[in-house]
Amino acid sequence: MSTESLNRTSDVNQDPSQVINTRVNVDVLKQKTIMISKPKKICINTINRRLHLAKRKDKFRSIVIVSGIFVSAGLLSFIVG
Repeated sequence: MSTESLNRTSDVNQDPSQVINTRVNVDVLKQKTIMISKPKKICINTINRRLHLAKRKDKFRSIVIVSGIFVSAGLLSFIVG
């Protein structure tokens, strides 16, 4: 293992002006996260439509799978019989 990462972090020298600028930038970032965290309005009709479409897709998939099973069983019995 090398100690390059330890040497680099231990040799860092900061002057006070950089520390103050860093604190100011952190405060600015905190303000931005507060503005982003506003709750968004939700349209119930959109959610209901998405739920309906998801159920419809699931129902279609299950119908296709069951139909495929019956068709393959019928073809297999026709070929064997």
